[in-house]
Amino acid sequence: MKGYNSLENPYTLQFSYIPPQLIERKVITEEVIGNFIREIPTYRGVFITGVRGSGKTVMLGDIRNKIGSLDQWITVDLNPETDLLDSLARALYRIPAVKALFVEASLDFSLLGIGLHLENAELMASNEEDALDMMLKTLKKAGKKVLVTIDEVTYSKNVARFSHALSSYAGADYDVYVLMTGLADNIRNIKNKKSLTFLYRAKVKELDTLNITAISSDYERILRLDREKAEELAYETRGYSLAFQALGYHCWEALGKAEKLDQLSWEDLDRELDQTLEELAYGKIWDELSNTDRRVLQAMAGEVMKTGDNLVKIETIRDVLDMTSDTFTTYRSRLLESGIVDGKQYGYLKFRLPRFEQFVTRIRYE
Repeated sequence: MKGYNSLENPYTLQFSYIPPQLIERKVITEEVIGNFIREIPTYRGVFITGVRGSGKTVMLGDIRNKIGSLDQWITVDLNPETDLLDSLARALYRIPAVKALFVEASLDFSLLGIGLHLENAELMASNEEDALDMMLKTLKKAGKKVLVTIDEVTYSKNVARFSHALSSYAGADYDVYVLMTGLADNIRNIKNKKSLTFLYRAKVKELDTLNITAISSDYERILRLDREKAEELAYETRGYSLAFQALGYHCWEALGKAEKLDQLSWEDLDRELDQTLEELAYGKIWDELSNTDRRVLQAMAGEVMKTGDNLVKIETIRDVLDMTSDTFTTYRSRLLESGIVDGKQYGYLKFRLPRFEQFVTRIRYE
């Protein structure tokens, strides 16, 4: 069909990239930005968490871009696998306008391998923490604020050292803020280290599903589908960010090859969607689960495939597994926190991720 050139596909399967077709989570985005830019912020650190493929990295980039567009703000993105203090100091020094402020203040960072040695330096840094203290103090005087973003953070000695330094900088009232993403287990590991005061007090924001109405409107407008079909596809995504992009991507490609809309094979689209979800997210999610977590999901999937109803009684799952209530509660909590299942309706569980029951069933018999 005309108008669906593959090179112009507006949906993407790339990670760490803000897609052309972006459905914003305005409530969380505006809350985080509003907190950071207010004169007296409620919190200086924020964790964004959610299941793989839920759009954490996209939201991180979106917020970073929005704050970075403000005159008084400087944004720096750090690799969680590096020495965070050293990386932050070097990243700040590489920004021409910021470097000029440090030169004007006669700050010498040559011992760290940053810049040239100044004979008449006002201050000389002997380590990364001192360097950042000097940098942030200078930026504070210049009316500048720093947002540090870290994608997929996990606990490490570098993260612990970074948190301790941030507590010191916050105590000095320097304007440095941190926005991080991470899986629930990884964030919990960090938050359980109560000595890491800064990160222990950081706010945790869990990503909910995308708005189904917004997805439907997007598919209707971009894919030029009728409202009924657009709604059907939107509900199939269950509001999962990766599924929204993947289904839109494969649908666009299929429309480009078909002569008429009624020639599309929706079964083929489902197979392509299944493959994409497994390769980009579900395989990794499954690998990270315990054997008992998997057994619970297999019992759920078996009931869903048998009854056609995504809502499964907890009592039924326990009976299949011959599991006591106390034991089951532990695994129920783990799966709820992982974002794989939903337990909002008392006494029931359902899959949050689209076509995950088909994935579990396939895995079980492979």
